[in-house]
Amino acid sequence: WGYDSDNGPDQWHINYPFAKGRHQSPIEINNKDVHYDSSLLPWFASYDPGAAKTILNNGKTCRVVFDDSFDRS
Repeated sequence: WGYDSDNGPDQWHINYPFAKGRHQSPIEINNKDVHYDSSLLPWFASYDPGAAKTILNNGKTCRVVFDDSFDRS
């Protein structure tokens, strides 16, 4: 699976029948097997906007290419 026209979300249901309609992810997360781990810290992402060389939003995902020579992102 991927995000190109030949293997993107419109094609996922071919190999993953459950991934059709509102169920778009080819990754099965069984809610019965999910456990909360209170020892995990909150996750966050940050970046130095000046280090962003290109930002692409194709409607399905966002890709940012950095020049992080200064280790700020």
